[in-house]
Amino acid sequence: MNFQILDDRAECFGVYSNGKFTYDRIPDNVTGTWNWDRRLDNRNVCYASIYTGGQSISEAAPEHLRPRYKKREDKIKAFINSAVNAKIKLSELCLFDVIPEQHLMHYCEIKNDICDWVFKHNEKPQNHGFMVDLHIMAHQIAKNPILIDQKALKRTSKVDLKAKTLLKTLNGKNIPICYDVWGSKTGRLTTKKGSFPIMYLKKEIANCVVPKNDIFVSFDLNGAEVRAFISLSTGTTPEVDIHEWNREHLFDGKYDRKTAKTKFLAWLYNPNSTAIDSEYYDRRLLLNKYYKDGIVSTPFGRKIEADDFHALNYLLQSSSSDNCMKQAVKINKFVQNTKSFVHSVVHDSLTIDLKLGDRGLLPQIKEIFEDTQLGWFMSSIHAGHNLRDLKEVSWS
Repeated sequence: MNFQILDDRAECFGVYSNGKFTYDRIPDNVTGTWNWDRRLDNRNVCYASIYTGGQSISEAAPEHLRPRYKKREDKIKAFINSAVNAKIKLSELCLFDVIPEQHLMHYCEIKNDICDWVFKHNEKPQNHGFMVDLHIMAHQIAKNPILIDQKALKRTSKVDLKAKTLLKTLNGKNIPICYDVWGSKTGRLTTKKGSFPIMYLKKEIANCVVPKNDIFVSFDLNGAEVRAFISLSTGTTPEVDIHEWNREHLFDGKYDRKTAKTKFLAWLYNPNSTAIDSEYYDRRLLLNKYYKDGIVSTPFGRKIEADDFHALNYLLQSSSSDNCMKQAVKINKFVQNTKSFVHSVVHDSLTIDLKLGDRGLLPQIKEIFEDTQLGWFMSSIHAGHNLRDLKEVSWS
């Protein structure tokens, strides 16, 4: 049975299902709704938004239901606008306090009908469970606003324009990282409006970000997209630094690591380049396997529209990102009953806000991070008391 959550705030709990409103619990027989909600953890629920790959409900609605949905949505907006015009503080009220039950019922009914249509006309995605876990991790990260060393930020803002902009944006507050799991075409996480800008944080000013516990420990997959390429084509990746390996095997050691890396990446992201010819990097093999009729189908269950020029890039970026995020989700679950927590994830790296009493878990976290669906991926580990001044560490 389909159902809809009436408000996304914890203090405004309510559910509509089977023509009824329930305000004290989630009915036992509900099975599907539009979007993930934190109050549905541990429930075997299907989410129509995941079935559609993150489309909005208006985009996913079939043609015959769109006029009805727009009519009901406009009616809901009208009630909210009336409340705003009447100087009513919506932050102090629940949605079902502002909208008459009859209109709320019609709105939920059409949402249920759209969900029903989506479930009937789409197979359950291979990555449904992973996307639910990704929502959960994003929500849990958002529960820990980023702690800022305001003095450090103010000092840097005197000589750095981006630090000055960040100082003005934060206005003395600690705000959370709010990830958007549907923010990019390939599945890479982005951040929502109003989020702490972790994805665009300039390294030179990252010393303003400090841990709530004792220390930051960051794990970074070595050459993640390059390793994804090799894994998808041959199934195994070198157990050494990938750019050193390329320097020796592709360029016969005649360049230093930095130059070899630059030359390789310039070839990798330019489909028209013929600078490299190697069985380890067979573009045609990958595209024949994962790209057909304008659709990239990744081993993680994503289907991405692409043209010939972008197909390989999308395949590698998406596969590499999902490969890393799967490990981040596992680590997020692993640290749940500790004082440490996942602070942030940025592309192919993950940062733990570590309580020193939990440091004995670090070898296990490293093992989890490196033992990926695409094989064993080497990682580097850095630690420090702010996000800028991280020093590489290792243990035997």
